[in-house]
Amino acid sequence: MGESPEPTGADERVRARRSLVDYEADRLVTTFEDFADPSQEWRRLFSELLGTFFLVLVAAGGGMIGQAFPNTVSRSAAVVAPGLMVLAIILFMGKVSGAHLNPAVSIAFALRGDFPWRRVPGYVVVQLACGSAVRETCSGSSSPTSRPWPGLSASG
Repeated sequence: MGESPEPTGADERVRARRSLVDYEADRLVTTFEDFADPSQEWRRLFSELLGTFFLVLVAAGGGMIGQAFPNTVSRSAAVVAPGLMVLAIILFMGKVSGAHLNPAVSIAFALRGDFPWRRVPGYVVVQLACGSAVRETCSGSSSPTSRPWPGLSASG
């Protein structure tokens, strides 16, 4: 008489869905706790450094290579590539650093209250240092007669 009915397939799906929601909520809380953990600052700064380096390299490098070596990089590729790079960086590094990639973004997030001010100087220094690093990386490939490595000509 007091026995409960055997669970149906619909009941099991509801329970599974609830456990999935609980699991995702726990993952989200863990992500926020990791993002607030000061011992992980080096990971955030390295992620920001790598992401900013890739973005600036693709954005500046495409135009430089297209100018130095005509008919190698189309205008549409040089325009679309940075957007695709931002997408890739956000997808694979967004959870670690927030993928700001730009001092203006870091400062804007801090002004909005979405990013702690104590992290802004580190992010800005790393982002600006990446600009210099890319300039040094690309400066050797700015002319068709440059040789990036000894014994290797620019034309092959």
